[in-house]
Amino acid sequence: MSDSESKNIQAIERALDVLLLFLEKKRELGVSEISHSLGYYKSTVHRILSTLSSRGFIYKNPITNKYWLGVKNFSLGMLYQDKFVLKDVAYPYLKKLSEDVNETVNLAILDEIDDPEVIVVEKIQTEHMLTISPPVGSRTPAHCSGVGKVLLAYSDEGVLEQLKQKPLEEFTSNTIADFKELYRILEEVREKGYAIDYEEIEIGLSCLATPIFDQEGHAVAAVSVSGPVNRIYNRFPEIIKQLKLTSAQISKFL
Repeated sequence: MSDSESKNIQAIERALDVLLLFLEKKRELGVSEISHSLGYYKSTVHRILSTLSSRGFIYKNPITNKYWLGVKNFSLGMLYQDKFVLKDVAYPYLKKLSEDVNETVNLAILDEIDDPEVIVVEKIQTEHMLTISPPVGSRTPAHCSGVGKVLLAYSDEGVLEQLKQKPLEEFTSNTIADFKELYRILEEVREKGYAIDYEEIEIGLSCLATPIFDQEGHAVAAVSVSGPVNRIYNRFPEIIKQLKLTSAQISKFL
């Protein structure tokens, strides 16, 4: 690889780092904060922001003089959503599952970049007055959610090694904060074919989840049923049975 090609690749990587920083911070950012967060010279950050702005990927607020994601990102996101076959295939089965168990149903995927997290990509809301579940697009640490543990259980060792780079964040007294315990639970998930979140993110909330596999046997997503602990655990066997059936039905079409 020539020096010019190497520099071009580095420039692309830095531009992507800037875009991903907005995804992490979820707010407008100034040049100084971007420079400090990424360890880049301010002059480098200025050039990156100027280039991204000229192509519609970054917008500069004229009042605050800070930056935010441009509309081109939305266009790319909508294009991806239009082509996201998984959601189209899964939706009728998710809807039927929600109707059968009368609880909120979620479809989630694993984002392996940096800290492994799960992203909710579809959700069927129940008509119950008392419901607690994350909105579509929300991100949750993988180690403390049902869908996250299912996807970690079937992921490769590299993802788990990546997870070990930082301490496991604790949200409640039930959150798994020990890697040895997490590995034991992931092995149990593989044996039973489902995962449980028992008040690990929020007290009073529980979630049961099963994996969705593609034709090559990779766990590409997970489906879950979530709700108050008493409602979920009073019907545990029934919900697990329905979840496994739903996952198997969706997997056949991937």
